[in-house]
Amino acid sequence: MTTLENNKKMSLGAKSILGVLLGLIAGLVILMLVPEGGFRDDVLVGGLFHFVGDGYLTLIKMTIVPFVFATLVMGISSASDVKQVGRIGSKSIGIYLCTSVFATIIGIVGGMVLKPGVGFDVGSMELESVAEATDVSVADTLLSMIPSNIVQSMANGSMIHIVIFATFFGIAISLVGKKAEPMRNFIDSLGHVMLRIVDIVMEVTPYGVFCLMAKTVVNLGYEVIFALAKYAVCEIGLFVFFAAVIYLPLLYFGAGVKPSAFLKKYSKIAIIPFSTSSSNATIPYSIGFLRSMGVSNKIAGFTIPLGCTINMDGSSIMQGMTAVFVAQLYNIDLTFPMLLTICITATLAVIGSPGMPGVVMVTLVVVLQSVGFPLEAIALIVGIDRFTDMFKTVLNVMGDSVCSIVIAKTEKELDYDVCYSDVDPMAMKALDD
Repeated sequence: MTTLENNKKMSLGAKSILGVLLGLIAGLVILMLVPEGGFRDDVLVGGLFHFVGDGYLTLIKMTIVPFVFATLVMGISSASDVKQVGRIGSKSIGIYLCTSVFATIIGIVGGMVLKPGVGFDVGSMELESVAEATDVSVADTLLSMIPSNIVQSMANGSMIHIVIFATFFGIAISLVGKKAEPMRNFIDSLGHVMLRIVDIVMEVTPYGVFCLMAKTVVNLGYEVIFALAKYAVCEIGLFVFFAAVIYLPLLYFGAGVKPSAFLKKYSKIAIIPFSTSSSNATIPYSIGFLRSMGVSNKIAGFTIPLGCTINMDGSSIMQGMTAVFVAQLYNIDLTFPMLLTICITATLAVIGSPGMPGVVMVTLVVVLQSVGFPLEAIALIVGIDRFTDMFKTVLNVMGDSVCSIVIAKTEKELDYDVCYSDVDPMAMKALDD
């Protein structure tokens, strides 16, 4: 097989990581060998790199409003539908939303404690709207999140308004029922169209991150490499921390299942979410894993697809920590209204987002825009996220499984004999096939 054929088979994630590495190298070479002047500053950095890199960010911004609105409406309306099946739906939604809120808070607090962006000077930025918000009460802050004119909010890109309106819109579609089917079908079609547009934009990612990274290295110098490494280590550390302090205790106290038994079997399928970076691609393996843990088909077949839609705790952690990281990079003082906005937006933005690699960068733009943070910081994050996304997906799938086991316990649909048996989860998946 030729090298060209091999390159065609290279995944987008691998291409993106390669783009980041080549961008780092190109930036360092330019920094060391190309003298300051018109060619370096105007032609390369201010011309080519600026056009391709910022053009890529602009394409992402282009998709945000319709993509977030459509996917969030469908996610909320589907989640509301499951209430019709009774206790299982209500418990699923309740547990998934609670863990998502905790994940966002841990991401924010973890960013403040670990300080991944401290020590790297990329300049300062004053946010007038945020500065004014420091003297506003909590009640007024919450009131300001309610849209008075959703058309104007969409035109201005006021993401917190769009997220809240989409939440109400999705709930209303579910409550109306059959008469809302045409609207549901239209929104569903819009979501699929926007998802395809996002797929097209994501194909530009390797070239965009190359130019963004090269430009960032030239402008900021060698320190940016250490900033990226520190960011990745802190993010992955928070994933491990969340699993240890939230998931495993929830599994033990909520379902009476020993964490060791869970981890022994989960380790056999963890390579699937790790290698694919897609919760959706892992669904059949997750269901097979739950069957090997003694969870009934009725529970597993319901909670896993739902969890892939509304339960992305790894993404919530990443967005909470990243918002703090950006604030530290640009010396922005975080106020309580800003933290509240980040928490609400990060929690709601992931609801309904497809469990696919790369989509989290779109929802991250939503979070950063909600508090007026500079989107240029995505130049640092978009490349390294392709690496940390593998660990993030492992955590997301683990969360779906833990919550499903807890729900199965409350519904008396958990067989402990099977749970502690030596059944191979991959073999259970094969049975599904």
